[in-house]
Amino acid sequence: MQENVILSKKIYSYIIDEIVSGRLRMGQIIDENKIKDVFNVSKTPIREAIISLENEEVVKKNGKSYFVSFIEPEEIDQIFEARRELESIAAFLAAQRMQRQELKQMENIITKLKDVNGETDPIELANLNGKFHSLIAKASGNKYIESCVNSMRLKLRIVRVTLFTSIERREDEYKEHFGIFEAIKNKDADKARSLMFNHETDVWEYTKKYIIPKLYY
Repeated sequence: MQENVILSKKIYSYIIDEIVSGRLRMGQIIDENKIKDVFNVSKTPIREAIISLENEEVVKKNGKSYFVSFIEPEEIDQIFEARRELESIAAFLAAQRMQRQELKQMENIITKLKDVNGETDPIELANLNGKFHSLIAKASGNKYIESCVNSMRLKLRIVRVTLFTSIERREDEYKEHFGIFEAIKNKDADKARSLMFNHETDVWEYTKKYIIPKLYY
């Protein structure tokens, strides 16, 4: 059982890497037989990995096959447009409402982000990034904001992982996140909102310039 869990995680990372690298394009069917040959495993850990990706909306099922979810560049723009506003409001409210334990959790995430190096798995970095934003959304005390923010994060899963293949963007992400953390820690709601707005704008612009061409063209 434990062996299947380990294999499932490896296959999960393999599929993500295939998508991020462009070897597996959006809309393409996932070839389970190819994965079976690569890892020399049964279909059980493969299906477990694929189901995890389906839960994250990275893949979808069509009949008996799974294919990489397709999201139009225009939809990515619309998600960022909405996300920037909601994340900014969440940071504004979190600076006023965040509890001590939540602040401690955020500090732990910031510490982990600081300690990572150039060899760190982009998936791990994307997960840490997601936890940071999810915690702020939760600390906003508004369940509707939290739900919307988390839903949009899932839709941008591949975009977020691809983002962390860039060393330059990794460094900027840490600096921007640290500034937001400090503003929330100091209960400076206006600054937290402004920094989050600027952060989401930077990510949006980077996505349009570097990630969309990589994923689509």
